[in-house]
Amino acid sequence: MRAGIDSVSINLDAAVFTRKLIASIEYRIMLEKALGQVKVDPDWDLPDPDKK
Repeated sequence: MRAGIDSVSINLDAAVFTRKLIASIEYRIMLEKALGQVKVDPDWDLPDPDKK
């Protein structure tokens, strides 16, 4: 999610579990942003949004 992934391919039998997992990850990311605790991992190779 943090790396910008916007789609995944899964088997039909994993759809419900995957939707719940993705929703919980998205919720955690939104909560971290609201609390100002955005995590940055150098392995993602993404620019830090706070650095200009």
